[in-house]
Amino acid sequence: MAVCSYCQSTLLKDAESVKNIGKMSDLLEDYSPLQITSTGSFQGRNFSLVGRIQLRYEDGIWNEWHAMFDDGSAGWLSDASGQYVFTVAETIPAQDAPPFENIRPGLPLRFRGATLFASDVRSAHCIAGEGELPFQVGHGWVAKAADFRVGMRFVTLDYSDGPAPQAYVGQAVTLEQMHCQLLRSADGVDKSVSRFRGQAVALACPACGSSIKYMAGMAYHVTCPACHAEVDCSTDKALVLQKADQLAKITTTVSLGDVATINGAKYETIGLMQCQTSDGSESWTWVEYLLFNPSKGFHWLVESSEGWDSVGVLNEWPDQGAMGGASLHGDTYAKTEEYDATVLYAAGAFNWRVSVGDRNHVVEYKKGNRTLTSESNPSEIVWSAGRRVDAAQIAQWFGKKSEAAAADTSVDSKHTFSSAGVFTILVIALNLPLSLASGMAGIWVMLTALFVLWLPVLVVGYFGKDRNV
Repeated sequence: MAVCSYCQSTLLKDAESVKNIGKMSDLLEDYSPLQITSTGSFQGRNFSLVGRIQLRYEDGIWNEWHAMFDDGSAGWLSDASGQYVFTVAETIPAQDAPPFENIRPGLPLRFRGATLFASDVRSAHCIAGEGELPFQVGHGWVAKAADFRVGMRFVTLDYSDGPAPQAYVGQAVTLEQMHCQLLRSADGVDKSVSRFRGQAVALACPACGSSIKYMAGMAYHVTCPACHAEVDCSTDKALVLQKADQLAKITTTVSLGDVATINGAKYETIGLMQCQTSDGSESWTWVEYLLFNPSKGFHWLVESSEGWDSVGVLNEWPDQGAMGGASLHGDTYAKTEEYDATVLYAAGAFNWRVSVGDRNHVVEYKKGNRTLTSESNPSEIVWSAGRRVDAAQIAQWFGKKSEAAAADTSVDSKHTFSSAGVFTILVIALNLPLSLASGMAGIWVMLTALFVLWLPVLVVGYFGKDRNV
């Protein structure tokens, strides 16, 4: 099948005939750096991208790029929110493939001597396509697939054509690892009309009219900070998915729009959500901030009563040991927490649909100040890695004065005033009788000494305050 890039006509080649089977929907401009004609190398073989299909599920969108190797064989490059997986079709024994309806996130699959775990199970609709494709797809075509992962290894079981799945085997990759070339630049994005990948785009909330913004091509789902309506910005017209009840606005340390400079790259805070968990009689809350940089992608900061954590989603899955721990890059992490987390409040833009009331099962593993976290729901499991960050470091990233630094200044100031007071009493007690006996000259000498003592104290007290200067 081939889709004309000019008129979107879909041509189907069947044996010796070629038929026009209608129009394919226009692709959603998602500002992926990939394009047809992009090239690279996978496992020592060079490839070129010749086609793409775009798939939508209830919470988001992703691309599947059809790749042709120099030897004539084919593969697929999955492209979702800046994470990539390359796979090729292989045969898997029928007895090793579970029925699609029995697969749940976390289900183990034994494949070639390794145990992989179901990471994503869902049905998605094909909404658009372009270029050359190895089979017929179109609007309404449903892909039923389950992904399995461990480490960098990846297996997809595709049940789109029936109960016997087609297996696609490969691994998680990066564009740098594949030495990709002929990628799109921001200045070369066709029909972008100055809206480049990752640029903040403002629009009026269709529910209440308040100004909201999302990141073009990266974060389509917006929760209006004013009325908390869930808005889908993935089409030319913003649509209200769900009108939430008015929620009381929460006060957070970091606000939407705040910019942090992390390792020399500027990240804008585009979304935040407050979560809560209950563990028997104990319950606690925390706030998660979603940051975005056009070239680096997404990054998370998590603020809790225990402090701050810098968190990134993993494209490489940890190994789960028999003793209940997890290991990554040779480091073993011990299981420390397991609980259910519920979203209490959400505002801003996200790269998936976030709703108040969303519930995930969370398992945490720790080693020193580093953490591995598994979050699961009925459709997927996501692993992330985090490390503890001092509040002073967070303040430095955002160019703000930390509460800890302010507290230290306050403590130092109080200590300075207290010490000066003690010395003042000593000066007066030791010198007052002599000063009175000496008349006005003695009194002026004592007052001058007190002035010299208190001058630096007053200066430190004034400039030690938290001032916006």
